[in-house]
Amino acid sequence: MKRVKLLLLALLTGIILVGCSSSKLSDAFDEATLKERGKEVVDFIINEEYDKISAQMSDKMKEAASPEELEKTLKDTWDSVKGKLGEFEKISKEGIVGAENLASVIEVAKFKNGKIQFTINYNENIELEGIFLK
Repeated sequence: MKRVKLLLLALLTGIILVGCSSSKLSDAFDEATLKERGKEVVDFIINEEYDKISAQMSDKMKEAASPEELEKTLKDTWDSVKGKLGEFEKISKEGIVGAENLASVIEVAKFKNGKIQFTINYNENIELEGIFLK
């Protein structure tokens, strides 16, 4: 029984390590550029400059939603939370995760009354593939 538990633990550890290694950023991406672009998108959202975000959309994203639809969705989403958050203070955490031909820039923004996480996905051409607020 002890050997079975040990074997299962080793197997689980191996699966976790394999899963974590797949989040390595592809060599096609420049980490500094991604961080800079991620911060820009957060600034654009906070300052309600949605047209500057839609200008970064990939063709694939444009097929899923028009720039106008993206701008409206961002505006509606931001309008629903900005009053609760208060004044922007700083980016408190930042990270980049890779998956195949995509990179996700994660920016945690600290506001006077709370935090919000922005996840911004880019393709290898540093074109916007998705934005998520949490």
